Amino acid sequence: AAVVAFGTSGAALAEPGSADDCFKMSMDLFKSADAKQLPDADRSKVEELLEKMETHCDAKQFTQAQGFADNVKALIK
Repeated sequence: AAVVAFGTSGAALAEPGSADDCFKMSMDLFKSADAKQLPDADRSKVEELLEKMETHCDAKQFTQAQGFADNVKALIK
């Protein structure tokens, strides 16, 4: 699944309140990971987690989406 852009500011890691916020958080995390130039294995894991996060964004399951966001944040630090 492609990551959809909804803006470009820092990743606010409070639980998203809308699908737009959720997708924006996903894009911000993707950009942060991309800037880190992670090894291929880590990059693949980030992409997998973001795809799962976006599935929850679509379903308006923001608590679950936040869990994936937290995992991505841990990977890119």
